[in-house]
Amino acid sequence: MHLARNFVPRSTSSINMTWAIQSSADGRGLDLDPSTDSTNGTTRLIRAIRDFQNKLSAKVQQIRKNFPMKLLFFLIGFYCATAFATVIGQTGDWDILSAALAVVVVEGIGALMYSASQPVFSRARSLISMFNYWKAGLSLGLFMDSFKY
Repeated sequence: MHLARNFVPRSTSSINMTWAIQSSADGRGLDLDPSTDSTNGTTRLIRAIRDFQNKLSAKVQQIRKNFPMKLLFFLIGFYCATAFATVIGQTGDWDILSAALAVVVVEGIGALMYSASQPVFSRARSLISMFNYWKAGLSLGLFMDSFKY
């Protein structure tokens, strides 16, 4: 919370002081001077709730965009983890190399995901995002497969 004192001279003999309280949540100030009403009669709580609703709606719209493709890549990653664990489980001598390969793939996709904000990868950003969903499915599938006996 930030307090700021504004001096507004009305005449040469008197100075009107108004205090403005700014919150870091919404960035707008609330004047304690009743003559200035910039909030249109809404309280800070109502504005915060509306702001939260708008942000939540934007996140839901972002999730719904290409949702079937995201789900498909996630399930393919889960299937790959099951197939990977089953095939590698047949032979015990390849366990270390296969675990190293899985770590390299997961970390490589993670590195691509973090570097996707660079302009070089701007055209392939959606493809990298889909591989990130595949990686999430692979990681979850390997985690779930570790509880089998």
